Amino acid sequence: MQATEASWAVEPAPASLLRRLAVTWQHPRTRRYHPVGVLEQTSHGFRFTYLAGARAVLGARPLLGFHDYARVYEAENLFPLFAARLMDPARPERPRLLEALSLDALAGPLELLARSGGRRTGDSIELVPEPAVHADGSTDCLFLVHGVRYAPGADLVLSRLRRGDRLTLLDDAQNPVNPLAIVVADEANAPLGWVPDPLVDYVRHVRQNGAARLQVERANGPEFGHHLRLLVQLEGTVEPDYRPFSGPEWRLGTASPSYV
Repeated sequence: MQATEASWAVEPAPASLLRRLAVTWQHPRTRRYHPVGVLEQTSHGFRFTYLAGARAVLGARPLLGFHDYARVYEAENLFPLFAARLMDPARPERPRLLEALSLDALAGPLELLARSGGRRTGDSIELVPEPAVHADGSTDCLFLVHGVRYAPGADLVLSRLRRGDRLTLLDDAQNPVNPLAIVVADEANAPLGWVPDPLVDYVRHVRQNGAARLQVERANGPEFGHHLRLLVQLEGTVEPDYRPFSGPEWRLGTASPSYV
């Protein structure tokens, strides 16, 4: 059956569950992350769909295992490209990783990917969770701060941060990669990193509605690598008709199901 074009805003994921993730790809030259697809957990398993603009971003090198830009891929088990990004449950360091991500031992695969980003060394793929928006317009989102290694003095500040510490958001209009970039800083405006590019529009909407609250969920030591150094939680409100990850950039392409 032929599927129609759609936006995430048509059928938002349940606000209390992390069941829908943006699949993003980092350009090797600009280092900017571009959304290229959607990974969802369904009642029958898992589904991956390219965004309409994915071909323009990836060109002749589609993601491994997803060679056809014009199809919806469905499977009972998590696709190998994403399953390989999960730590083996038998690994002795797994409990420490879960603690660093503020997760418990019962966390499912999409929860783990949403919280960790699913990044691998030398890899260009990162997964970003769709923020939760509730019926009353309240919203919340947990995300890892990007670019900690490029923020001068961040290591010292991070060593002092504790869960619940308030943080602030600053515009970074002079950013050479993305003039809409938003800096994450401590209350003294010391920069700690940046909001992930796919979340910038969402964070902008939260800020426009006033009472945005950003705080530390977890500040990890250097042994976890720069990518996992700072996990933060943003809470606030958005316009009644706003949905994250919607609009032209997030439009799904016309596709037909392909069960694998």
